[in-house]
Amino acid sequence: MTSTQPTPPASITNVAALANVSIATVSRVLSGKRDKDDDIARRVRAAAAELNYCVNHAASTLRSDVTNTIGLVIPSATNRLSAQLLGELEPTLCAYGRRLALGIGHTAQEQATRIEALAAQGLDGLIVVPANASDLPASLERLTERIPIVQVGGQQSSYRSFMIAIDDTAAMETTMRHLADAGVHSVAYLAGDRISFDSAELFAMFHTQIRAFDMFTKSSWNQFGERTVQRGFHCAMQLFGITADLPKRGLAHMRPQALVCCDDSVAIGAMTAIESLGLTIPDDVRVVGDGDSLMALSTTPTLTSLRPPVHRIVTESLRLIDSGTIDPVRIVLPKQLVIRDSTAGDAVHDQA
Repeated sequence: MTSTQPTPPASITNVAALANVSIATVSRVLSGKRDKDDDIARRVRAAAAELNYCVNHAASTLRSDVTNTIGLVIPSATNRLSAQLLGELEPTLCAYGRRLALGIGHTAQEQATRIEALAAQGLDGLIVVPANASDLPASLERLTERIPIVQVGGQQSSYRSFMIAIDDTAAMETTMRHLADAGVHSVAYLAGDRISFDSAELFAMFHTQIRAFDMFTKSSWNQFGERTVQRGFHCAMQLFGITADLPKRGLAHMRPQALVCCDDSVAIGAMTAIESLGLTIPDDVRVVGDGDSLMALSTTPTLTSLRPPVHRIVTESLRLIDSGTIDPVRIVLPKQLVIRDSTAGDAVHDQA
């Protein structure tokens, strides 16, 4: 006489796999917290019916799976993009009755630890800004089976998570076009950290745009370094110190007419040095920053800067988390060049 083992009841994980959505989405649909009656909701209900997944039996599971908590893991609270994301995300979640769980990790290993800790507490979704020059931890690949994950910036290392990239190369083209339209012929670039893939890519893009707009630069003008005021001041003193007292005409190959900086802090340090040498911004030198920080409005003259799409990053991240899909999605968002007094003066003298 043979006996058959009873079929174990279907789990919420089984329903999520059959419907091709995240576990959190199954929870929201079956608990009534997701009010959209769309294809995703219909797939979830159909999968639950096919597997005979009992909503009443799973009521306690549903309550525990929906936490109304979104996790954010960043490399530093002082990092420009991370701080702006934090400032935008927390009040947005609060307005919709949701909570923010924050983790800070300066390295990939530290981020892996923070991610595991947050995931263990229960999340409806996770947004990660990877540490500089680091890949996202391998644990994310496993976690995407349970919660939707959005990576912001960096190089995509998991093709099961969502990706929101910032188009820095297009921003470089916009910056150089603006300077060319202002009559600039020679440009220097103070890039970010040499070991960063993004910094190296932008450095190459800068030289591409120099050629595209028929501008001039020197290798000695362009360098990698820290994103600090001190670094900007020191570099500008080297660039302009020995030529500050020379007449303007005939200097196209001796000093740059414009300075493009990887960060507003670097740009502000450079502006301080330039003005201390008796040069005028923007008449003698035009300066562009990156980050559109509050400091950009407090300088004299005010600083032209690239504004990151922070509001759209938050909006798109939450949309992807709540969408219910587990298919990988990649979104590329542009920066906005905010033109202010540091580049908006009359066209510079032709120094060719």
